[in-house]
Amino acid sequence: MYNEDGYQVTHHTCPRNCYDSCPMLAYTRGGRIEKLVGDGSTDPAFFQLCSKSSWILGTVEHPQRLLFPLRQAGRGTGRWQRISWDTAIDIIARKILELKERYSSTLPLCLNKYSGNFGLLHYACEGMFNSLGPTTQTTGTPCFSSGIDAQKLDFGGNVTSAIHDLVHSQLIILWGVNPAWTSIHSLPALYTARDHGAKIVVIDPVYTETARKADYYIQTRPGSDAALVLLLLKNLAARGALKADDPRILGAAPLLRKIRRLDTKALYAAIDQDEATIEMLTDLIATHHPMHIWCGFGMQRHIQGGLTIRLIDALSMLTGNIGIAGGGVNFAERAGVPFPHATKRARKDTRYININQFAQRLSSLQEPPVRLLWVACRNLIGQDVAPHKLRACWQDLELVVVADKFLTQTAEMADIVLPVTTEFESLDVYTGYFQHWLGVNEPAIAPRGETKSDLEIARLLTRRLNELAPGTSDFPAGQTDEEFLDAEFTPAVCEQLGINGWRDLCAGAIKVRASSIAWEGGHFATDDGKFHCCDLPENIELLLPTPAYPFHFITPHAQQNINGQIHTQLHELPEYPRVYIHPAAAQKRRLSEGQPVILWNEYGKITATIHYDEYLSPDVLLSYQGSSRRGRLNALNGGRATDLGTLSTGAPGVALYDVFVNIRAK
Repeated sequence: MYNEDGYQVTHHTCPRNCYDSCPMLAYTRGGRIEKLVGDGSTDPAFFQLCSKSSWILGTVEHPQRLLFPLRQAGRGTGRWQRISWDTAIDIIARKILELKERYSSTLPLCLNKYSGNFGLLHYACEGMFNSLGPTTQTTGTPCFSSGIDAQKLDFGGNVTSAIHDLVHSQLIILWGVNPAWTSIHSLPALYTARDHGAKIVVIDPVYTETARKADYYIQTRPGSDAALVLLLLKNLAARGALKADDPRILGAAPLLRKIRRLDTKALYAAIDQDEATIEMLTDLIATHHPMHIWCGFGMQRHIQGGLTIRLIDALSMLTGNIGIAGGGVNFAERAGVPFPHATKRARKDTRYININQFAQRLSSLQEPPVRLLWVACRNLIGQDVAPHKLRACWQDLELVVVADKFLTQTAEMADIVLPVTTEFESLDVYTGYFQHWLGVNEPAIAPRGETKSDLEIARLLTRRLNELAPGTSDFPAGQTDEEFLDAEFTPAVCEQLGINGWRDLCAGAIKVRASSIAWEGGHFATDDGKFHCCDLPENIELLLPTPAYPFHFITPHAQQNINGQIHTQLHELPEYPRVYIHPAAAQKRRLSEGQPVILWNEYGKITATIHYDEYLSPDVLLSYQGSSRRGRLNALNGGRATDLGTLSTGAPGVALYDVFVNIRAK
């Protein structure tokens, strides 16, 4: 924190579920944040923030922001009553104790929390629950679990090369990722690499803004990526362009034997590409070295998503592009800082529910059943798959508590809503999963209204529980925010980071890894130190549209928001989502631009408005996440599991993009 031209300037790191984890500076005067800028002192690319920064700051004084605890008389009725914090905490504490006595267990208490804020101190939610005894909590992630498992199996861990290492690449393949929208601070490195002679290829079902900037664009059939990699490996093997005898590779020979036996015509049929396109891509890979592949999250949101990432890893390893400058396969970083997560206070007897099958698993738990649900950092009614099942089991819950900044779809169905602070009103530390930044969020202003941080809520509840029933919770309610962070920054953590403690971050964000090259020198974290090729299954299932449901339905990230996190211009959003369709497919069904339509399948239906996109494949419908007030896109998703995810996250991923629908006029 420092002063400049009459402003108090505080350091911040965007804590949202995003590639860039942007270092930021907030300029405050008279108790109001007047501007938010990128902290370019860390990296010139961050002088300019992304378009999301306007609504991030706008949430602080948004007229719809929750500022006081609320109690609802009948879930979903909208009959809200303002209550005091003492009343809210007392109601919750007494229900916890009553359930504990009734069932002789704390398992009826359930926490459902995810990615609204990844700050270290937000793990106080888990810490408070874990202090009560064994409770029910969610595990897994709807985000990237298949890919995380894939790279852990291949390399032994999850490490990404620094984005500036791209300047050493001669070929960059952006596979299912759209950094022009989702990671704008990576673009300077991409442009510099191109200036140095690199070719940029985008492989994606959608003709994205990034695809428009690329040298080559290959439009894939959704879910066919594994077949495409297999065809590339088959072609490269036939040319003798693979390093199958590299002693650092385990399992190359059996993998390539199976690939050589694959039917080339069947692979072409699966990917729906012409031979010239695949030969062109094969030539680029064979002749341009180093090659870097950036895998987006979308491609592993199919039933064979983990296999796809493993095959891409093998493609890169077998062509000699791992552990070198300009090479690598970037997916997500999980090898950063060894925090002890003392705030989380993890325990081994927690009863876990797969977050991707929350409703199904919640209704099946009977010994004992869940009766109290606490929701933090997510909007499960608005975003979970199979929401009809969630609504069905909601009535069995005796108390639903939601901690949020806004009255989300989930908060609308709560009994009690607790208003929480923004990242500008409370202390925290955040580390990202791609750009390698570690930074602090200093309080820039006092909390608005009666809002409180997740940590302060945990302290309040702990104190009240122990007043009513001494010894109920051992959560350290007497510790300050600073003391919680002190416990995370152990001597080992500080030594690795080269700092004295978290307070050093108040001078600016730092990089968490010294090396910019993932697996530099070919040293891997597997038990034997080798790269492990996957075992190719006999049958690779590719889900395709059917006569009943003739369209793939894909739901990528929008430019202006992250998933369903609320816009500051919420009132400007359309009531229903926009669904994009190829004009020929629309005209075949006599659907016109802007027309209200119904999308449906065996799981549900949604209302939307139709818009033409001549760049889409005729059998693909597209709608961007979080781009309407009432759209629940995952109402059409039955929650198919992906092939991997359990090893690293405790549950398989969810095939968010293996969704097939039909469409008609409303």
